[in-house]
Amino acid sequence: MPPAPSFGVGRAAAQDRIDQWIAAVAPGRSFVDVGGLGERSANERCSWALRCGAVDVAMADILPLDHPFWTHFRKEVRAFGLRDIDFRPGMDLNDPGFPKALGRFDIVHASGLLYHFPHPLQSLLNLRRVVGGYLITNTVVIPDVVENAEGRVSFPAASALFLPALRGRERAVLKRYYLDRFGLDLDVHAPMSDGRAMPYLKQGEPKPGPYWWFFTKSAFEQALGLLEMRILDRHTWQDHAHFVFLGPK
Repeated sequence: MPPAPSFGVGRAAAQDRIDQWIAAVAPGRSFVDVGGLGERSANERCSWALRCGAVDVAMADILPLDHPFWTHFRKEVRAFGLRDIDFRPGMDLNDPGFPKALGRFDIVHASGLLYHFPHPLQSLLNLRRVVGGYLITNTVVIPDVVENAEGRVSFPAASALFLPALRGRERAVLKRYYLDRFGLDLDVHAPMSDGRAMPYLKQGEPKPGPYWWFFTKSAFEQALGLLEMRILDRHTWQDHAHFVFLGPK
């Protein structure tokens, strides 16, 4: 068996706050990771939940089972002897039939998703329908103020930034911010339309790949309030990704 990595499949100890949240509630409870195949399973949590005593553990993702990301995940799961993970391919969080197709789980982990969706509130409500007890989710957030050589922009607490409309000084300032801090190029992940082609659509349907929305932390948590759950804890990584742990009211 290969040595346990710091993150991804096979880690043997909690590495961050999210791992700690899972360890606290996992024993004896069912668990699903929705969309955890991204980045070659670097941020998946179902294998960790299984190590922490969860039962009926599943990985659910929109990708078909023959996709290379599934192949990689299956290989990693076998390498670390984690055999009790149910594979649930073709699960589209934005499909009205998603809750019925997936079923309910005591603990739902879904991160790295919402800013890729054109209708994040509807996606959150769909997610809520499969939560039996606890939800761990996140989004990319924008700081209240960003200032660099390109200028200065500020965002009220209630802001939700619609990235297809990002232009001018705001785009220049934020592009420099994300490029300098994270090596993330907004012109690649949140491209502008040139008036002839809309990179956010494919055959008239929204694509889940581009970045659609960035929220302030406050706006994101207010959106989570629609789920009628209680925020048990929160964690912000590098003022960039905001994670929230929710439980029953």
